[in-house]
Amino acid sequence: MMAFGWLSRLVKHEKSSELDSPSVSIDGEITAASERHQQNEPASIRFIDAEDMAPIESPGMLAETPAAPPVPPATPVEQLIARLSEHGEFAASPDAAAILELLSGSPDTIIRQLPAAARASLSLCDDPSLSRWQFAEKLSSDPALVQAVLRTANSAAFGAGKEPVIGIEPALDRIGIGGARAIIFANAVDGALSRPGGEFNDMASDVWNHMVRTAPLARALAPLFSTDPDEAFSIALLHDVGKLVIFDRISVLRTTKRRDVQLSAGFVRDLLNDLHEPLGASALEAWGMGARSARAIGAHHRRTSDGEPNALAEVVCVAELSDHAARRNVPLDLQRIWFDAHITVDLARLVPILHSFSVPFVY
Repeated sequence: MMAFGWLSRLVKHEKSSELDSPSVSIDGEITAASERHQQNEPASIRFIDAEDMAPIESPGMLAETPAAPPVPPATPVEQLIARLSEHGEFAASPDAAAILELLSGSPDTIIRQLPAAARASLSLCDDPSLSRWQFAEKLSSDPALVQAVLRTANSAAFGAGKEPVIGIEPALDRIGIGGARAIIFANAVDGALSRPGGEFNDMASDVWNHMVRTAPLARALAPLFSTDPDEAFSIALLHDVGKLVIFDRISVLRTTKRRDVQLSAGFVRDLLNDLHEPLGASALEAWGMGARSARAIGAHHRRTSDGEPNALAEVVCVAELSDHAARRNVPLDLQRIWFDAHITVDLARLVPILHSFSVPFVY
């Protein structure tokens, strides 16, 4: 009798007990003596039980191994940090590895959030229901902010040839809500980011002063590039904020080490120059300044381009280089800048503005 079943006993002869039966393995190997064939005696054959053999799976039955998730491409900051880790002065900077580690996290861990009071003040600028008088009254509760607004309103950029203003409301009339928003934002950033200590404090102060000087230049240049003057002022006022983020991380490292951070001058120079654009863009995105502002700050040196026009970045680039030229009293080579930075505005239109800011130049 023959019984059927998947991977069970397939064939059994009734008289197998009467004979010495050779066993045939699954691959056909004969394990009994071959005398059966010589004596012409019939041999009974059995197949092994399913329990005695390993399961056989068809290709379609094989369990698929989950594919490893694709490795995301390195971010611009990660690429730059990798390059800085091979810097020639890396070994001469005892804290180089530690500061790169602090700068290699996600933006949430690198960029400090603005204080709640600063966010509340910024929201006032975006409230269309407030009158100028109501806005001025609310800002008056912050003496440091009032001082910053008055200083800006009486600066050469806004107050040249005009009577000085001593009240917050006439100051707002002069600089506008957009200008006030930029000042509030800058003050908030200044309060949120920590000072790095030691020699780095002077460097951080130089960065702030440079941004303050660049802002009115950008505001004056903005119409030539068909950009909004208040927007250009705001972006220029924060264009090097990525450097301040780096100084803030240095302050964190200083607190952790309980001593001044030790980095070589050459390493610090390249650290600031290489990372401040992408870090600045990340900061503006984290602080809700929008993609347009982040894109301008992320490319204000005009060393990279996504192929799309970026007039705000052009404005900041020219304003920043103009401030450097005025401060160092080194003539600005306009032809070279226009070629290297791909500036699209007619040079001749720029000349009167550079003269008004006492910027030396050649072209």
